[in-house]
Amino acid sequence: MGFDVVIEATGAPHAPAAVIAGTRCGGRALLVGLHGAACELELTPMILREVDVFTTVAHVCDSDIPAALELLAQSDVAAVTVGPRIPLDELVVEGLRPLAERRATGKILVTPR
Repeated sequence: MGFDVVIEATGAPHAPAAVIAGTRCGGRALLVGLHGAACELELTPMILREVDVFTTVAHVCDSDIPAALELLAQSDVAAVTVGPRIPLDELVVEGLRPLAERRATGKILVTPR
């Protein structure tokens, strides 16, 4: 039970423990979110289930954002990665169903209205 790979990118206080709990035996957890305070993790379940935990600094804003904007300006990466824009009330039919059926292309953008 659990996921092969779980990525925590929120920085929410409870998220690291939830990510570890949701990772299958022998799976991998990647901690990206930056936390404002120390958090406790129970190591014994991670060790017994052989969950590999990795960390990374997701980005460095002063260097990554200008480079990302340059990439967007000089290439078609946005056109290739961005999929349809759908209204929130169509999320299941036009968003989640295509994802579940593996026929979605690109990122699906949801507008709240």
